[in-house]
Amino acid sequence: MKDTTMSPPAPRLLTSDEAPLWDRNTFTPGAWTQTLSMHDVTEIIDALTVAQHRLSGRDLVTDRTISRDDFPLTSLVPRLEAMAADVADGRGFAVLRGLPVDRLTESQNLLLLRGLAAYLGSIATQSRDGQLVRDVRATGSRLGDASVRGHQTSQRLWFHTDGADAAVLLCRTASATGGLSRLASAGTVHNAMLRHSRPWTAELYRPFHFHMAGGNVPGLPPTFISPVFSLHRGKFSTRYVRHTLLETPKVTGVPLSKEAMASFDLLEELADELSVDMELRPGDLQMVNDHTVLHSRTSYTDPPPPAERRHLMRSWITFPHYCGRRAAAVDEYLRFGWLTDDQQRELAASWSEPEAPASGATA
Repeated sequence: MKDTTMSPPAPRLLTSDEAPLWDRNTFTPGAWTQTLSMHDVTEIIDALTVAQHRLSGRDLVTDRTISRDDFPLTSLVPRLEAMAADVADGRGFAVLRGLPVDRLTESQNLLLLRGLAAYLGSIATQSRDGQLVRDVRATGSRLGDASVRGHQTSQRLWFHTDGADAAVLLCRTASATGGLSRLASAGTVHNAMLRHSRPWTAELYRPFHFHMAGGNVPGLPPTFISPVFSLHRGKFSTRYVRHTLLETPKVTGVPLSKEAMASFDLLEELADELSVDMELRPGDLQMVNDHTVLHSRTSYTDPPPPAERRHLMRSWITFPHYCGRRAAAVDEYLRFGWLTDDQQRELAASWSEPEAPASGATA
């Protein structure tokens, strides 16, 4: 079956009401970083002690019922809520610095992440089997294998967005070299693309097939369909995972068009020019909006043994007031993380194969 979706809307310049618009010259690091005091750290350690007793025996990777009551904070609550608001409705990213990760075991840091995440939004799934926390740590795997995801490698990552509404990263240990976090305003990139090429910008409003990297129900479609750029109900949103998009032809048998590849290249080039770089230190908690901020990471090398490898822990967050941020049912489902089996069965009824590019129009 061919994709019979209507032509995409004509793109126009976005306003600051529709998307946060900034570039590398807009902020200084102090604008997005909050540093904890000794009093703050003591409050967190006390909350962690309570949580260890309350949550003993619970699976912190899959248990969705962990709440603020399990990790009781007081004076830090307004600051965490303000951080979430900055990410959801402001610039789209923030960093909390000075968490005592070096004093904690790996399992205690996992508990720390789950406890703090409860104050930032609702936890979302990151895999078909319901994992709520992923280790961002090089395993020796490399991108190019459809089953390998970026967090498992030390390679440079293309600009992309994660699942759900926001991503939260807790840095436990740093790399020996490299590994810079690079963020770009998706709205600013969109407007720069439009000034450069209207057709290539319009291309990203078309529906694309995103490879599910083996996370689909066996026998059901191996992709979900969504545009890269969306402007719906006065709010702009982006969904972009280049290595997933490039892997899709392997499961659909349909190559990407030259126009699609040119639009990806232009997005990457402009995001790189407009981005903000930051070095995540041990004890940093970074939060990034996955609708409004494109993010990447430079390649890195791990320190030699016996030092620990670079290790970050990641959670995905859903913002309740983001309901209907994008138009389609699949877009609403993805705000809560990985598509469930029931959702995949529902979406399979309207799934269509991608339309082959015209002869000679493939990359």
